[in-house]
Amino acid sequence: MFTELAYNASKRINQIQTDLQTREKLKQQSKSTGLIDAEINSTLKYLDNELDQLDLEIKGYTANQNCNLLAKEIQKRRNLYNELAQKRQEIKKRIEQNHLNYLQQQLTQNKSNKKNYESFGQMDALKMHGEITDRQDEYLSKINDKVLNIKYSSQNLSKQIKEQNGIIDQLHEDTDYANQAMNRLKNKMNYFLDQSSSWKLLIILFSEIFVFIFVVVF
Repeated sequence: MFTELAYNASKRINQIQTDLQTREKLKQQSKSTGLIDAEINSTLKYLDNELDQLDLEIKGYTANQNCNLLAKEIQKRRNLYNELAQKRQEIKKRIEQNHLNYLQQQLTQNKSNKKNYESFGQMDALKMHGEITDRQDEYLSKINDKVLNIKYSSQNLSKQIKEQNGIIDQLHEDTDYANQAMNRLKNKMNYFLDQSSSWKLLIILFSEIFVFIFVVVF
């Protein structure tokens, strides 16, 4: 277990050192180092975990009185761990220095930008204000168009409702008229049933039905 962990830790240290060299080349070429930085940080986390396990295993040797390893072998493993831990510390210092250099570069750039802003700040501010005003006017225009669309839609809907109400009212009037005509026909039929013979009744009945159909349909 110890040998495997030590091998993996040594391999990751070599990988990080190679990645740091690649990062320097990218920086010299003014290229982005974001991807290589992410790889370095990821590898460093695995390295920390493996060295922590090595440290725990060595402490276990000392605490375990029944350990079969000789004191000389334990010391040899402790020396290997210390060597790997020292290399990790050097890598972390190098990464921290790279970060400090980046912050210093950003600070210098911000100061330069500040000077440029002080020289042309008023002009940029006026330009920015004009752009903001134009965007606000465009936004308000869009809102106004939407409000007008809603208004016209409401007016059309109100008009359609009035037209539908008029049709419904006319339908009610036609229905009432038809009911009245039907009641008159019924009353006349009852009257003639009481006063007339069968053949006269049939003639009158068909006549009334014809009149009723003519009134309702036409």
